[in-house]
Amino acid sequence: MLNIFVRKNRKEAFCFSGNRQPIRTESEMLLVDKEEADFAFKKCKKDIMDRFLLDNGFCKYKTNGYVRLNEIGLLEYIDLQKEKYGSNTFCVNFAAMPLYFERKYVNTSLGGRLGTYISGKDVWWDYASEEIAKVSFVNVVAAIDAYILPWFEEVSHESGYKEKLLMLQNKRLAEEWLNAIEDTKDKETMIKQSIEELGLPKRIQREIV
Repeated sequence: MLNIFVRKNRKEAFCFSGNRQPIRTESEMLLVDKEEADFAFKKCKKDIMDRFLLDNGFCKYKTNGYVRLNEIGLLEYIDLQKEKYGSNTFCVNFAAMPLYFERKYVNTSLGGRLGTYISGKDVWWDYASEEIAKVSFVNVVAAIDAYILPWFEEVSHESGYKEKLLMLQNKRLAEEWLNAIEDTKDKETMIKQSIEELGLPKRIQREIV
């Protein structure tokens, strides 16, 4: 468990870098080499993001996602979302959901967007070139380390998970998930079924065998 003072220092030391407005203007887009930007995203994701999250117990999931299973049967989820019109920017989403509650897709209701969680404002990072992408990915890793990993640690305990559910805006879902904590009789079987339905990595499947 990371020392609380270390976490506090990391949060206090954190500041955004590599971020910009999510949408580029036409004139800005003309200055970007799309092939270079795509290469930069893939390279920095592999060299910086993949290495950090895999070292912290996550597995790669689909194209730009990462998942791990926590101690109380929740799937912890992080994904990189590219701006859909090709502006070469991305944001980061995070969430947790119970795998013992019947679900055939990743439900992101309990979670949020990294920049909004930190600052109250939506934040997008740039990857227009390898130089810029390195700054962005290093910054995102620092943000996840200081803010999101502690959030995941809170929901890895039933008390912390219940507390966050009580603050969820979707009250119906919160009630369903709260009831499932006590009412689900065979959580292990439900978790195995969810792992199969979601197509989660084999490593997660092995963790509950």
